[in-house]
Amino acid sequence: MAASCASTLPPLSFVSSSSSPRRFRRSGVVAMASVGQKVYAPGVAVSEGNGGLPKIDLKSPHGSEAEIYLFGACVTSFKVPNGKDLLFVRPDAVFNGQKPISGGIPHCFPQFGPGPMQQHGFARNVNWSITDSEVTEGDPAVTLELKDDTYSRSMWDFSFHALYKVSLHSKSLSTTLAIINTDDKPFSFNSALHTYFSASITGVSVKGLKGCKTLNKDPDPKNPLEGKEEREEVTFPGFVDCVYLGAPSELILDNGLGDKIAIANSNWSDAVLWNPHLQMEACYKDFVCVENAKIEMVQLEPKQSWVAEQKIELV
Repeated sequence: MAASCASTLPPLSFVSSSSSPRRFRRSGVVAMASVGQKVYAPGVAVSEGNGGLPKIDLKSPHGSEAEIYLFGACVTSFKVPNGKDLLFVRPDAVFNGQKPISGGIPHCFPQFGPGPMQQHGFARNVNWSITDSEVTEGDPAVTLELKDDTYSRSMWDFSFHALYKVSLHSKSLSTTLAIINTDDKPFSFNSALHTYFSASITGVSVKGLKGCKTLNKDPDPKNPLEGKEEREEVTFPGFVDCVYLGAPSELILDNGLGDKIAIANSNWSDAVLWNPHLQMEACYKDFVCVENAKIEMVQLEPKQSWVAEQKIELV
């Protein structure tokens, strides 16, 4: 079924067709796009990360910090002013530019889960590039982009343009993902942000899912059991892998470490909860995945776009 949220270009204020260096002010925003000259907005820097992979460092004057690897456009850290990192990177994560980074906020596009192409699609397994950076009242933001190439077309033979804007604030991190059909034929996809949160799993709970239709992948991920969530708070006493269809626009995560995190979204219509329990004995106690997702296939006609936003905020 085609999604009803497709729009005709241009969908976003940060979409730009110009690649020439520029600097301008508008409504307190300073934006820079001299990427070739390595000039970025204040609070935005590029450095060498794990395995020599380039990463973007965002720093807010309020004391918050974030880092994003160009490989997979993966946000691997979001530290609030008290120094706590709300995100988690698994100890078995590799930073070799060959395998997706296991942790933080990996992308699932143009496929969520298993299917005709590699697990969760290719967007988390390729290099993105910086297309813009800006600062608003001291808070930095960066926009990354991904376009089709020979590698992507070997799995998914369409021309597309993906834009991913990450904005850092005092106690929140916002992301905006835009998928644009630049082909001359329609295509369909689904997507998710596979977010790993630092947690103490025995104390974790998620509020806001009561009444949602569920697709429970335990015990058989190939034949999920349909049901309805009856609990006010979902907990994690064992293995959990469950899709929640028609999820609300905000969930509240208690990470078991003394923090409550609001996970808000626009246009991510579904949610996924995952903890591998004993299947990942080395680290399952230290994280939980609460994912914003679009499970139903989105169909885009040529020149149409799909946009979804997420906001993680310490409350």
